[in-house]
Amino acid sequence: MVKLSLEEQKLSRIGSRVSLKAKRVDLNLTLEKASKLIGISKYSLYNYEHHRTSPSIEIAEKIAKAYHVELDNIKFAPDDTEVVSSKKMK
Repeated sequence: MVKLSLEEQKLSRIGSRVSLKAKRVDLNLTLEKASKLIGISKYSLYNYEHHRTSPSIEIAEKIAKAYHVELDNIKFAPDDTEVVSSKKMK
């Protein structure tokens, strides 16, 4: 088994992380619909998407479940690697 350095691990994930907004748009969800699926207000979700606030681990897990994606594949901070959505942002 080959052990990757931290930098190699980060590079191997490039292209595999998606921002909250990009994932929501890819799923054709409005802020309102997505927030209802997650169980939070649309204002909270908007703030998470724009990095004004950060979700708790419990909320982050709910987001991952609602978006059908692994928690590690969601970009929660502005300096994380981001996959740009193929669809127009709403």
